[in-house]
Amino acid sequence: MQAQIKRAAWLLQQEFGDGWRAIVQQLGTQELTQRLGRSLTSFMAFPARGMGGDNHWAGNCSPRVIHAVASYVLEHKRYHRKSVRDFTLIDPMSGSGTAQAVANALGIRAELYDLNPNPNCGTGGWDILQDEFRGSGDLVFLHPPYSSIIRYSGAVWGSKPHPDDLSRCHSYSDYIDKLNYAVKSCYLALRKDGWLAVLVGDIKENGMFHSIQSDMLKIGKFESFLVKAQFNCSSDSRSYHNSKPIIPIVTEYLLLMHKEDSLLIQITKPVHLSVSLLQRNDRSLTWHQLVRAVMESMGGKARLCDIADKLSGHPKAVRNSHYRDRIRAVVYEHSDQYINYGSGVYGLNYETA
Repeated sequence: MQAQIKRAAWLLQQEFGDGWRAIVQQLGTQELTQRLGRSLTSFMAFPARGMGGDNHWAGNCSPRVIHAVASYVLEHKRYHRKSVRDFTLIDPMSGSGTAQAVANALGIRAELYDLNPNPNCGTGGWDILQDEFRGSGDLVFLHPPYSSIIRYSGAVWGSKPHPDDLSRCHSYSDYIDKLNYAVKSCYLALRKDGWLAVLVGDIKENGMFHSIQSDMLKIGKFESFLVKAQFNCSSDSRSYHNSKPIIPIVTEYLLLMHKEDSLLIQITKPVHLSVSLLQRNDRSLTWHQLVRAVMESMGGKARLCDIADKLSGHPKAVRNSHYRDRIRAVVYEHSDQYINYGSGVYGLNYETA
């Protein structure tokens, strides 16, 4: 199969030149990106970036993404007999000005803002954490920095870091807090029946994996969740010299939220909890699972009386005066899962290291 793939790639390159790869990528994803006669599905793939903005701008967004979303919102409004005469697209982090090119192509108004004091177009030196939107929009397209993956102020533009630059936050939690403020600000800039599109991605930062779309708040009616393929990433050329397994990040996510009411706002914010099985009970937690977890924490081998002592304050034990007998019953009921070493000592049937 690999030999056939290599030969097919060679033949395509002979026929189509350097553009053969984009053609194959487009064909390979077309079954997902076009369904039911629609050109916008829950999977977006644009191997060819399209015209508009500056493809050399770090972290730039394909104009075809903005065009697809804006076209959908326009279609939605027309279907529901809403006026699009004054349709306005707002981009509060406009970068190289891609949104303006899209607006020009669609014949709609655009308001562009950027923290960069000298943007290609739009209002520069505008701080989403401090400043107010001039007007209101039918669609706000927000493509924020992905935490510190690309640092903008003091690197891409300007001579020093800006304190409100989302790529210069002192921690990931600080970044999410500021991003959530920006999301709320964008939503409040929408007109009734307006749409907020937020394009974000997963990142690995300081050895930690973070899913921005999972951690940020959702506001308004959560209308759709679109997965976007990433092509021609700068990280593709990076080489790794150790054998540590990694999962390369090849997707971004576009969250589409709808403002149906002028005054009533729906907000969903993730809650992250750390729960100790030693202190908290749950209907899904069985005695077998609890004993196994405690035994793992003790190195995979322990005396049943020591396990019982460790579980003496657990809600299951508090409600069961015969909890020591119940622990002993677990290893009998699941004898294939535990090894009996004698003298009340049992171990797991797998290594815990």
